[in-house]
Amino acid sequence: MNGIKLVRVDFRLIHGQVITKWSNKAAVNKIIVVNDELSEDEFMSDIYIMAAPPSMEVDVLSEDDFVQAAKDNQYDSGSILVLFKSIKDIVSVLDKGVSFNAVQIGGLGAGNKKQSVVRGISIDREDANDLTRLQDTGAEVTFQVTPEETRLSLDSALKKLKD
Repeated sequence: MNGIKLVRVDFRLIHGQVITKWSNKAAVNKIIVVNDELSEDEFMSDIYIMAAPPSMEVDVLSEDDFVQAAKDNQYDSGSILVLFKSIKDIVSVLDKGVSFNAVQIGGLGAGNKKQSVVRGISIDREDANDLTRLQDTGAEVTFQVTPEETRLSLDSALKKLKD
């Protein structure tokens, strides 16, 4: 999966920071959004596709379609940004046999007993456990909302959680 330049979890998916900052920083020309619900909603998928510049190719895939394409070596070349809406989505893909070298956690909203670990990123204990599991597969898990901000390691983020 050498064609994948950045894997990011961000509940906003395609938005200004992804398009203007992360896609340029990672030098990508294709975005793949992986989300079962969105892949079945043609109207909402089209909205995300239209949010990208005309020169940016965007695919909205179900988890199973993404996993199959990964297993078929379709991501061995190119310059691809893979976006997940939630930690649950990326863990589900992991459970289906696809792992990543690095995962960046971007915007995750507050609420439901979630605690802020970085401005704009809130997680709960279940998220922390899922991310630890992801890291245990060999993925470097970091938290970073924008490229200008300092990356925070998972271990440092976990120290900010109160039980």
